Amino acid sequence: MGYLGEKGIKVLALDIDGTLYPKRMLNARMVRSMVPSLSLAKAFNWARKEYRRVQEMYPTTPENREGFLDRQAQLVASRLKGNKTTDQVKAAVDKQFYQAWERSFMSIKAYPEMVETLEQVLSQGVRIAVFSDFPVAGKLQALGIDGLVDCAYSAEASGYLKPSAKAFNFLLDRLLVDPDQVLYMGDSYSKDCKGAKRAGMHSCLITKATYKSFPEADLVVSSWKEFASLVL
Repeated sequence: MGYLGEKGIKVLALDIDGTLYPKRMLNARMVRSMVPSLSLAKAFNWARKEYRRVQEMYPTTPENREGFLDRQAQLVASRLKGNKTTDQVKAAVDKQFYQAWERSFMSIKAYPEMVETLEQVLSQGVRIAVFSDFPVAGKLQALGIDGLVDCAYSAEASGYLKPSAKAFNFLLDRLLVDPDQVLYMGDSYSKDCKGAKRAGMHSCLITKATYKSFPEADLVVSSWKEFASLVL
């Protein structure tokens, strides 16, 4: 019996970028999104990091994606030089990043054996959920797993980003299972594994750096083939 059966896992929850497909494909698309405005791209990247730093200190109002986008735009605007309003900055961010990503991510390719592994997970009666910092958009269709996934959410819809407990609790509220019945898999130790563990979930890190120590990861794998050998 694998990890899913041994631990009584009812839901396998997954990050997307760098977890279901290679990180290099994400990085290539991130580089493209630095145009037409490099200054906006730098301000946006800073704002995402700053959002994580302060999100537990000050609540997002309202705690939904609209509140998130407003707060994010305020941070971006504070970093930019000029007199653009928050609404103007929000529109610019939507055009340069969110709209462009929705188009460019339609060509991503899944990790080897990822689809087959998820099919086997489903055959064991375990539900599959997706939970990503960025909007899911058409990524599941591009990866060929939209028919396998029970539910998919962006952390932005919670008003917060991973590893916030509020983001993971947003997911748990919708899964309707106990935290210890969820295995969350991602490629970021600080955002995915630490966030999941603090919310009471099991955690799995997919990384090439398996030689390092990751004390808050219950499982550490280098590939989907290795993941399947441990959990099924």
